[in-house]
Amino acid sequence: MTTDIQPSPSPASSLTPVLEMRGITKRFHGVPALQGVNLTIYPGEVHALMGENGAGKSTLMKILAGAYIADEGEIYVDGQRLNITDPSTARRAGINLIYQELNVAPNLTVTENIFMGSELRRGQLLDRERMNQEAERVLQSLGATFAPTNLVSTLSIAEQQVVEIARALKDNSRILVMDEPTAALSDRETERLFEVIRKLRQDGIAIIYISHRMEEVYALANRVSVLRDGQYIGSLTRDEISPERLVQMMVGRPMGDFYEHQRQTNPGDVVLEVKNLSGGKVHPCNLTLRAGEIVGLAGLVGAGRTELSRLIFGADPKASGEVWLNGKKLEIHSPGDAIAAGIGYVPEDRKDQGLFLEMTSGKNITLNMLKQDSKVGVINWQSLG
Repeated sequence: MTTDIQPSPSPASSLTPVLEMRGITKRFHGVPALQGVNLTIYPGEVHALMGENGAGKSTLMKILAGAYIADEGEIYVDGQRLNITDPSTARRAGINLIYQELNVAPNLTVTENIFMGSELRRGQLLDRERMNQEAERVLQSLGATFAPTNLVSTLSIAEQQVVEIARALKDNSRILVMDEPTAALSDRETERLFEVIRKLRQDGIAIIYISHRMEEVYALANRVSVLRDGQYIGSLTRDEISPERLVQMMVGRPMGDFYEHQRQTNPGDVVLEVKNLSGGKVHPCNLTLRAGEIVGLAGLVGAGRTELSRLIFGADPKASGEVWLNGKKLEIHSPGDAIAAGIGYVPEDRKDQGLFLEMTSGKNITLNMLKQDSKVGVINWQSLG
C-alpha cells in the first residue's frame, strides 16, 4: 500500500452524536451474535469498526441498515430514537450501507443505477433529462470522471463504488457505512477512494469504515471501535491507536503471546511443477510445490496471481509451458482435466465463479462427482448423499 497517511481531525467533543446504538443484542436460533453492543458516531468523522471474522461487525451494520432487526437495544439518530424495521426506514433517516459485494446493475447506465427504485417522473414517463442532470451534479461533487450515461459494465470496480456512493448522496445520506471497500482495488484506485472519503468527511458526513487493514485505519480514521465475539470491547481515539493495542483488543491477548511459526525444514518430494507457463498477461512462470508445503503467491493487484492460478487449473488457455504432477506431464485443456488429475481450485470470486447460489450446499459439494454417479446422462442424487 502506497497511500500517504495524513492526519485526520477528531470531531469536536461538543458535537451531538449523529448516531448512537445502545445495548444492541441479536440472536440467531438462540445463539447470540451480538451482546449489548454500543456504538457512538459523530458527524464529519471516519469511524473504523474492527474485529476478527465473526466478531459481529456485519451483523451490527445490517441492523443499522434495516436488513436485520435487533432483539434488544435502541438506535438514536440526532438524539431521536429511531425504530428501524426495514432498509427503507434507514434510508429515509439518511443511513446507507455499501456492501463489500457491490449492488449495481451492470446492464444499466450510471444514472439508472443511482435512481434505481426512486426514479423521477414527468407524468407517466421517466424524466431522464432531470435524472441525468441530478446524477451529473452528484458525480461532479465526488470528482468522478465518467458520464452519467455510461453503462456501469464499462466502469472499474472503484468507479462502481463511486456510483454506490452517489446513490447514497442522492438520498441525502448523513451516515455512510463502507464494508471492506478496498478489497478489490489497486493502490491507485484505493487512493482515489480515500480522496472521496476525505471530501465526504469535510462535508460533514459520518462514515463507518469496516476494514482489516491497519494502514487504512491510520490513513482515515478519527476513532476506532473494536468488537470481539459479538461484544463491544472499546474505542480508541486516533492518538491512542497502535498495532499492539488493536490486536490485543481484537483477539484478547497481546501480540507477544502468539506462537512462533516453526519453519518446515524438510519438505517432501516435488508434487506440482510448473515450467514456463504463460498466457494472457502472464509471462513464462516457473513454480515448484512439495508435499506438505504451502507456497504463497504474492504481488499487487493486477500482478497476475489469479491469472497464473487459472492457467494451472485450465480455466484459461495457455500460450506455452507445462504442468507436471507427481513426475507426470499433464495435458490440461479445461478445469475438468485438472479435477480429474486431482487439482482443485477455489476462486477469489466465490459468488460468481465458485458457487451455484440457487442450489443446495450438498449439490454444490458433489458437482465434481456427477459423471461417476450418473448413467446415460441421469444423475443418481441418492448415491451422492
